[in-house]
Amino acid sequence: MAIVNRFQSELLLFRGSLPRSDDASLPNAPSADNIPLLFHPFTIKDLTIPNRIVVAPMCMYSSLDGFFTNFHLASIGSFAINGAGLIQEASAVLPNGRITPECAGLWDDAQVFKLKEVVDFVHVQGGKVSIQLAHAGRKYPESAFWPEDMSAPSGGAHLQWDKHHRVPREWSLVRSNRSLMPLRTDHYGGSLENRARFLLKVVKAMRANFPAEKPIFLRVSASDLVEEIAKWARDADVDVLHVSSGGNASQQKILTSPGYQVPFAEQIKRAVPGLAVVAVGIILHGPLEEEVLKSEKADLVAAGRTCLRHPNFALNAARELNVKAAFSQQYSRGRTIHN
Repeated sequence: MAIVNRFQSELLLFRGSLPRSDDASLPNAPSADNIPLLFHPFTIKDLTIPNRIVVAPMCMYSSLDGFFTNFHLASIGSFAINGAGLIQEASAVLPNGRITPECAGLWDDAQVFKLKEVVDFVHVQGGKVSIQLAHAGRKYPESAFWPEDMSAPSGGAHLQWDKHHRVPREWSLVRSNRSLMPLRTDHYGGSLENRARFLLKVVKAMRANFPAEKPIFLRVSASDLVEEIAKWARDADVDVLHVSSGGNASQQKILTSPGYQVPFAEQIKRAVPGLAVVAVGIILHGPLEEEVLKSEKADLVAAGRTCLRHPNFALNAARELNVKAAFSQQYSRGRTIHN
């Protein structure tokens, strides 16, 4: 860790010693009063994100025994260097909660050290990082790597994801709030209140063990009276709801288009005051993100695969919106396209 700390200190000094360069390619860049909302900071509790651009959590299948690797430093670091405001990464809470053996995890304290190296680098670049705590449930695959005790909120052969996945065993205490799953007969099944019980218990347990000044994000699939669940989550001290949709049954046929999941985020934002919302769903360019924000459909906008295609998505969005974005100091000479 001493090497990491020394590296970070030297990097901070290097950044501070470099001047910023002018961007002659943006002659009509807006004044500070007219900066697009996409490039306004966003503050929730003690977290201030430098802009509204979020890199959605994605599986990179590049971990070793759940540990982050140099790939994560390079991949997440590239998003940070290129100006993303908040970078989210998924990590399984148990070894058998991973989708594949190469998925990241956070069930061992030793896994924190490489993760901290990545987080420190992002912070040096001015960005922020969050972790998505995840469990694969019945999407746990058929693989020689996994033990036979695959479990999920509800179990049975009728809930096998497909022929490539194991038959799940029902968790002994819980049931998810997904309407496409059969209802349990205990107090975690049946009514919406019962089906949301486990979710809210997890939220309350996290809030009790996480500093009160730090925000909790909750990622949900927008179905099954999710507005009511969003209200309960807000009351349980969730600060931000990240709204996705679908993906809960292999039989689903989902029609997709740019921004196709944004209406779900908009519906929740209008129905649940006091809860910040992240929209997602094939976000291809800056003008689409700016429209979502200007129309007050969400507070933040996340992109996933678009960022894989274009790690410099934030800088591209700045150019599309005629904004002089802050370059990483080491990349500042790349701002000018002539001379």
